[in-house]
Amino acid sequence: MNRDLRHNPGQFGESAARETGFTLIEVLIGLVILTVGLLGLVHSVNSVMRYQQSAANMTKATMYSTNKLEEIKRLATNEPTGGSYGFSYLVSDYLSTEGMTEVSNKKYSKTEEVESGIYRTWSLEIYPSSSTDTFEAPESIQMVEVVVQTQWTDAENMSKNVELGAVLHRRQFLE
Repeated sequence: MNRDLRHNPGQFGESAARETGFTLIEVLIGLVILTVGLLGLVHSVNSVMRYQQSAANMTKATMYSTNKLEEIKRLATNEPTGGSYGFSYLVSDYLSTEGMTEVSNKKYSKTEEVESGIYRTWSLEIYPSSSTDTFEAPESIQMVEVVVQTQWTDAENMSKNVELGAVLHRRQFLE
């Protein structure tokens, strides 16, 4: 009977030692690799979401700054159409109508909250700064620099801003 077992080992002989499968160590190493990979994926998704929110805030802030700058530019160029606004209005009545604060006799500024946590500041300053003109004599002002800045705080509590500017010139119209 021993001879038969050697030539035909059956269920419990040499074939049991040759059977293949995963050991506990291999399974644990596989789980560690899978866990590290999944954590990396979760971190990547969080980063993508944070960058997407940052881009959305930047776009929104740019829109708020652009809209205010374009509004002021439209006011400054309304005179040729016979409108009641224009450069003269911008450097005189606009300052009080908008409730702007005098920073100096050459600069006015205003800050407002345009959306929860998003603030827009715009200023009108006589250009060039070396000019002797002041807002006390608006008819002598030939150019003003308009600067619009929109600020917000991101998810990481870092202050961010978008700033746009333009120089507006008093236009001379022939009648």
